[in-house]
Amino acid sequence: AAPRRWWLFGLLGSTAAQPSRGMGIPKRFAQNLTLYHVNELAEGVVPRDMDIADQGGEIFFDMRALILPIECAAGPGGLSGGGWPGDCDNLELYGTNLVVSKLVVEVDSRWGQYGLCNECGPDGVDAFSKLPCTPGSYFCSCVKAPLRIQECAAPDTSKVGRNNLTQSFGRWAAGTCTWDMYITRPWTCWAMSVVAKTGGAWYSTFAASEGSAWRVVEVEKVVTKACSDASLYGTIEARDSVGCFDACGGGPRNTSSPCWIGCFYRIILGAEGMLPTGAGRPGGMSYEALAAAWEAPFASSDPSRGGCPAVAVPDMTGTRPGVVSVSRRRRRRLASRGR
Repeated sequence: AAPRRWWLFGLLGSTAAQPSRGMGIPKRFAQNLTLYHVNELAEGVVPRDMDIADQGGEIFFDMRALILPIECAAGPGGLSGGGWPGDCDNLELYGTNLVVSKLVVEVDSRWGQYGLCNECGPDGVDAFSKLPCTPGSYFCSCVKAPLRIQECAAPDTSKVGRNNLTQSFGRWAAGTCTWDMYITRPWTCWAMSVVAKTGGAWYSTFAASEGSAWRVVEVEKVVTKACSDASLYGTIEARDSVGCFDACGGGPRNTSSPCWIGCFYRIILGAEGMLPTGAGRPGGMSYEALAAAWEAPFASSDPSRGGCPAVAVPDMTGTRPGVVSVSRRRRRRLASRGR
């Protein structure tokens, strides 16, 4: 499942023509995108009123979240680590039975307002906008002007929202990772350097426009977040040529340890990429190598290759307009490859 997504980076609405409700997606604007999402399995894998991402965007979301044990050191909502408190209450990061879904989604490419769509917590208050919401349901808020935020509604919800991460987080990170920041909160520089490597985009798929601005074409594969994380972490640790992780004291992997977190970023960014002087041009792993490691859980079910078993999900055929289940053709393809 940053959170996806911090309120400060909501994008203002587009002036493009509105999609026609109930008429499907016009062919000249239709695109099929491979997109990913993290959420609790109980919420389902069709991203209604959720934020989803392309590969680069999902890797950034995942890599950014690694610093949260430091940022949230004072507990949920804490600011001792210098973070935005909504991060620490994001159920896409701290929920139970989390899964990662890989989907093919047909979208209307006339992009609109990006919404900050997140699961409402048990207190009935959205962790990011602080607006009231229904516990256990997804809630989308839209930034309409600096420091003014409201629940997303028509006409914003008639389009797929899009956030170009290079334009939003990239610009912000370039001016934020200073030596003053690094001296007090170096982990902020580490996390924000990742976007210079991944780029990517986040998308808002509002329930109100399902079938008219977007639809799930295929569920490629769903895996548990625990398996996905273990696969990625193992691959990164195996690339440690300087014994950084060994210096953390040995024993079981401790992803809450500042030492382990620092070593992880050192591998993917390089030592210079963790500093203000190298934040805009990180070294370390190439994007291609990082993407291959992140994609491995979806590529097979073989643990020796970083693969993860598929999570069974309910057949979604007919539950909403334009939604299909995993195709028989896809199932046969997976079975023939031993997945």
